[in-house]
Amino acid sequence: MEKIFNILVTRNLTDAQLSLAGSLAFNVDMEPAIQIKYRDNWSVVESHFKTIKNPVLAFTSQNGVFAFQRYLSSGPAPVKKVPVYAVGDKTAEAFEGTGIEALVPEQEDGVGLAKKITDDFLNTPELRDATVLHFCGDKRRDEFRQYLEKSEINVWDVVVYETILKSMNIPDRHYDAILFYSPSAVQAYRNSGGFKNMPAAELFAIGNTTAEELSIESGKHVHISPKPDTTAFLKFVAQVLYHRIENPLSGGLSA
Repeated sequence: MEKIFNILVTRNLTDAQLSLAGSLAFNVDMEPAIQIKYRDNWSVVESHFKTIKNPVLAFTSQNGVFAFQRYLSSGPAPVKKVPVYAVGDKTAEAFEGTGIEALVPEQEDGVGLAKKITDDFLNTPELRDATVLHFCGDKRRDEFRQYLEKSEINVWDVVVYETILKSMNIPDRHYDAILFYSPSAVQAYRNSGGFKNMPAAELFAIGNTTAEELSIESGKHVHISPKPDTTAFLKFVAQVLYHRIENPLSGGLSA
């Protein structure tokens, strides 16, 4: 009989992702950890575009892209063609249909994005007096900004959405794995009592910053997805769990 793994995912999955999870022998519980509230007054954002002569746009989350699309649909003057950077392939794909092609770093996290922007600024004379507009949420991490500031690059945080930590109803059952998609999800899980009786489940993070937060809160080893993409994430979770069955003393795999 095929082993069925119980996993808890701290966000909602699409039908296609749930289908993939089923094919991997996962029994999935979804308990979203955060709620996103987008800005509804865009006057400050519009003033940035009027004030800054040479803007460069940077997005460290899909939610930042979705917020930017809401801004564009609110009816401001068209944004002139400017360089656009996205933290990873999935964030870049969120621009589909807008005519915008975002540049993506090889290292798909905030530091990797800051490194790419810094390299491009150094090697592109017309960018040397540019200002990076970072479209982000209110609970943004500091690494992206700090790296750019140390490189003497002007960067403005443009807060376009609010991340609300939800009170999670964590099911009282055994899980083989718990999946986290952001540091905020880790914080919501903690606030909901998830770490009080530390489960035996393997802990998984979508990326390095989430893994750092999860390791601090749990005191346990955290497996990091090889790519910040749900398909790759689910396949990686399956790889780790099956490896644990086949090699019970090995401690699993790490990205």
